[in-house]
Amino acid sequence: MFGRRHDERAPLERALAAAGALKAGSWASVEAMSMLSIEAKGRAEADQLYQAALDASAGLSDGSWDSVRALAWLARAQRELHSTGD
Repeated sequence: MFGRRHDERAPLERALAAAGALKAGSWASVEAMSMLSIEAKGRAEADQLYQAALDASAGLSDGSWDSVRALAWLARAQRELHSTGD
């Protein structure tokens, strides 16, 4: 417990800060950014995260369960962020 600072920020704020410090390059990162973009809907970061996930996914090979899961979250993020029902 000594030496560790207790972070009082909300989980979304902590996640956004962590995502900003990481480099996308795996299906796990595509999945995480897609999910985070949905959670951040209505904030400027949402579209940035979605676009970063989309860009990262273009450079990765499909064909694994990780890719299926990440692409499904990316599709959901696209639908939720860019639906005409807003």
